[in-house]
Amino acid sequence: MRQFFSLLVLLLATHFLQAQTGTYYVSHFTPPDDRIDFRSRFMLQTEQGELYFANRQGVLEFDGKNWNEAEVPGAVHALAVLGAEVYVAGVAGGGKLNKKLEVHGAYTSLLPGNFIGVGVLENLVCFLASDQLIVLDPQTNQVRWTLKTDNTYGAFLELFTIGNEIYLRSSNRGLQKVQDQKLVSAAFAPANLIFANQAKMPLLGMDDNRVFVLEEGKTRELALKDSTFLAKHTLTAGAWVNDNLIALGTLKGGVIFVNATTGETEQVVDYFSGLPDNEVYALLTDGNEGVWVSHEYGFTRIAPQVPFRSFDHFPGLTGNLLCAQTFNGNVFVGTTLGLYELINKAEDIPPPVEITTKRGSKNIPPPAQVPVETGYEYRRIAGIEGKVTQLTTVNNKLIAAGTSGLFEVEGHTSKPVLTGAVRTVFFSPLLQQLIVATPQQIKTLQQVGITWQETLLLDSIPEPISHVFEDRLENVWLCGKSHIYKVETVDGDITNLQAIAISNPSRDETVGLAYGNEVYVAASGRFSIYDHNSAFTKFDSLPGPRKYFASGGHFWFNDGTRWRTVDSRVQSLRLEWLGMFPNLRYLAPDQAANNLWVITAANELYRFSGTAAGTATNYPLYLREIRGQEIGLAGKIEVEEHQGSITFDFIQPAYLGLNLMQYRYRVKGLNTQWSAWSSSNNEVLFSYLPPGKYQLMVQSRDLLGNESKVEQIDFKVLPPYWKRWWFYALEFTVFTLLVALSLRIGRANARYRFVSQILSLLTIVMLVQFMQTAISSLIGIKTSPVIDFIIQVFVALAIFPVEIFARDAMMKYAEGKYRIRHIWDKDK
Repeated sequence: MRQFFSLLVLLLATHFLQAQTGTYYVSHFTPPDDRIDFRSRFMLQTEQGELYFANRQGVLEFDGKNWNEAEVPGAVHALAVLGAEVYVAGVAGGGKLNKKLEVHGAYTSLLPGNFIGVGVLENLVCFLASDQLIVLDPQTNQVRWTLKTDNTYGAFLELFTIGNEIYLRSSNRGLQKVQDQKLVSAAFAPANLIFANQAKMPLLGMDDNRVFVLEEGKTRELALKDSTFLAKHTLTAGAWVNDNLIALGTLKGGVIFVNATTGETEQVVDYFSGLPDNEVYALLTDGNEGVWVSHEYGFTRIAPQVPFRSFDHFPGLTGNLLCAQTFNGNVFVGTTLGLYELINKAEDIPPPVEITTKRGSKNIPPPAQVPVETGYEYRRIAGIEGKVTQLTTVNNKLIAAGTSGLFEVEGHTSKPVLTGAVRTVFFSPLLQQLIVATPQQIKTLQQVGITWQETLLLDSIPEPISHVFEDRLENVWLCGKSHIYKVETVDGDITNLQAIAISNPSRDETVGLAYGNEVYVAASGRFSIYDHNSAFTKFDSLPGPRKYFASGGHFWFNDGTRWRTVDSRVQSLRLEWLGMFPNLRYLAPDQAANNLWVITAANELYRFSGTAAGTATNYPLYLREIRGQEIGLAGKIEVEEHQGSITFDFIQPAYLGLNLMQYRYRVKGLNTQWSAWSSSNNEVLFSYLPPGKYQLMVQSRDLLGNESKVEQIDFKVLPPYWKRWWFYALEFTVFTLLVALSLRIGRANARYRFVSQILSLLTIVMLVQFMQTAISSLIGIKTSPVIDFIIQVFVALAIFPVEIFARDAMMKYAEGKYRIRHIWDKDK
């Protein structure tokens, strides 16, 4: 019984911690082609950041944007990386994916056989079959030595890389170390090893659900406080996340994250917190401390370092999410179906009932006090029907507004303040009153004791209001579709009300903000600024907001790159992280203003801790492939001018989102300015380039604005063969022979004069073409084909007198009027 209550307390503490912090950010990845088998039991990441997944059809490659399938003849069991090559072990033998080949990721077979494992030992590649270990020299692709099994060891079952050593698990002798081309018993083997994760201290998992770390050749068991969780759900995989956090995959319970120092459970990520399947095939920690989970439905990346925590997975929350707020430490969420509070179900357990008997008194727990009732869930606040669109705190009271009216939340119930639909509500510090905009009019309310009384200060405004804000000059601004209303106050009293017309051809809901002493309004996709007189004029210093909205009393806009606001309370937060979600519906600071509540267009609810540390990417930028011509990435890159367009495809692997990486490029020898930053500029298309040498420079920028080193690719555009030096030489030789032949025939016999004239004409044509081509190549500039044609016309006109003279001289020589004396003739 004592163990039962200890386990119950542990579960309560775990769920309490998880509810307070939310669940880790998760994202899901699957290849776009449904015909690809993505169920993988082995994953690998290279130094460039590319991910490789072994499956039954071959090897999947993924760089955060592009999926590629390297076809292998048979199922693949394991992968290993050495330098630029990825080595493959499968039923069709051992091979490698050579990144330097022309075909991206092409498979090259190295060894026949059925291999179940592969690893690297002292720059040699080890392929494991059930009956032997074959060690290959990657430089020569020749077998260096072989280690065969016998009846003593039985069949080889699995290969592990632990530290810089290779270990084999055999059916008869357990774990064996490969040393000096033979097997020796491992110094550590508490139980059968099922996984070994590489790190400064290798992480070892056993088939009895225990976890160890290897320190200086000795194993130390991790004292997991929730070891019963692993015993119940069966340990299958494990990986270090960072120096203090480990992830353990299970057969039936998803992934459990454990503090390696204390043994405490940090979180459990399972089906109820965003993992599509609780059965974990394999785990991999990438270079940004993201944990990749392979399961039946693809791949899930769990990112503890990303400063977003999910709050929409707890049960009980229904409807589309509209707003969220923290009040006195509790989470409230407004949806299209009402208002919900996240509560600890354990707090609702009634106290034990004391029963007195002849033997004395004892506490009897009520039937509801069972483990299934522990944890967190959302419960609806009674008294509010329909949409809740806004939550605000006024005088330490939580106020909810929506289609049913205005309500004051008290515990798990609510008290109506106003009935009827409410568009927006704003508490004015200047007036010390609530300004409530309904579809018909503006109402002002003042708190008197525990009630709210209507004051009728602004009921003369004739149009619906969508947003209310204040400036530093004691003015209250109300935004309508056709007018902006300026309410001037002095010491809390209204002194003037001015209606200012605005340009709003789209009839959008207008929103505004005050920044410094200036007032801005966003409407119909543009910003306008108040001229401090009686008008709003277009403000050109800021680009028109592509997306904007007001939520929680705060104005937000997206300029096409990032989300921005002028609220000073959130300026310390790293708002660049919000770029992970280009489509947001709601943003508002929590009660303490050190976090943001975020609702995405996908109906997800996150709490954003913008001061948390985290990195967006640290992988290198590199040239992925060249499309359009058969060009290899190794050696010199030479492009044929006349063989159509070419595309240089660059990539910097990133796994936070598809279009979060931005690129720009510049071509030395063609232009001097960098292109604009864009997520599509990783592909540089050249439909035409004049012959010459070029330097293509590309740079990337991640979500947080970190710019990569400039990647420079030197390449050369080759002219057509008729513009190359060897063709000029051949043309000159043929021209010389034709001239000599024409002159000889013309002088030899008058009967062949017609043939001589034809050859002379052909010679003149070739002479003109040769001179024109040579001159054009000497004075040619990198320009368009039309301008090149004009230049050729001018060259032809310039050499036209030469053509006339040459034709006349050759004709006269053939008729005997001219005599050409050889320099070796002795006649004077």
